Amino acid sequence: MCNSSTKQKNKATYNSRKPATQDKKENEFAPYQIFKTVATKTFKYLLIEHLSLLKDGFHNGLKHIAVNNTFLNFEGIELSDIDANRPSLNDLINSNSFYFIWINLDFPFPVHEKYNTSISLLSTVKKNNPETHIVVTMRNTTVYSLRKVFKKINPHCILELIDCDQETIIASLNAVIKREVYYSRNVLLLLHKFLKTFETMDNTDYAILHELDLGTAITALPEKVHLSHSTILTKRTKLKELFNLVGKTDTDLIKEVKRQNFI
Repeated sequence: MCNSSTKQKNKATYNSRKPATQDKKENEFAPYQIFKTVATKTFKYLLIEHLSLLKDGFHNGLKHIAVNNTFLNFEGIELSDIDANRPSLNDLINSNSFYFIWINLDFPFPVHEKYNTSISLLSTVKKNNPETHIVVTMRNTTVYSLRKVFKKINPHCILELIDCDQETIIASLNAVIKREVYYSRNVLLLLHKFLKTFETMDNTDYAILHELDLGTAITALPEKVHLSHSTILTKRTKLKELFNLVGKTDTDLIKEVKRQNFI
């Protein structure tokens, strides 16, 4: 947080709270940290992030963009935890219109919240405010997890945690301002693998691999993936052919697809 003398020197620094003269509706959310830069065009955001390194990178990214684009203004509400004594996240979402939401998909939502996962929150945002730009950060991303994220929320920007250096964060924020799509390096690599196998691996193939990885017995798979036993065996054979594992065990298959980050 910048001290008062620093804020006077640089118009792109952040205020810890909005002025007390602002209307009562916004003051209801005073317990949340609110940051603001001074400029002419406002981009209101919601940051939901519990990792200090990513929060610092986000703030530095906004400062970098504001310094180089003096006509831009970033005004945001930031959450690093959710306290039961604060206004609910549901109230926060319903009472504000955000230009973009930046959220860590591993953010720990408490049980008292209506939205107990990042996915459930973003699904509602996409439905009620389809113009909101969505940026998500993910950890240990796989082709399987990307498929689920695209299917449920289809975010505009996806960043793998290990890709999140300052350059990548700034690039993603610039994409948000321009309303463009942005994927970090490792996400692009996984998307390439997905497209390469698009015609040979469908949803049920991934479901079979996922269940085998969980230790589900082959005889129990029909109830899990809703396919006949014979169809499952055929698909398993084709998967082993695809990954050059003909004659190998299911364990070998799972090791290989995990090594290549398919699951």
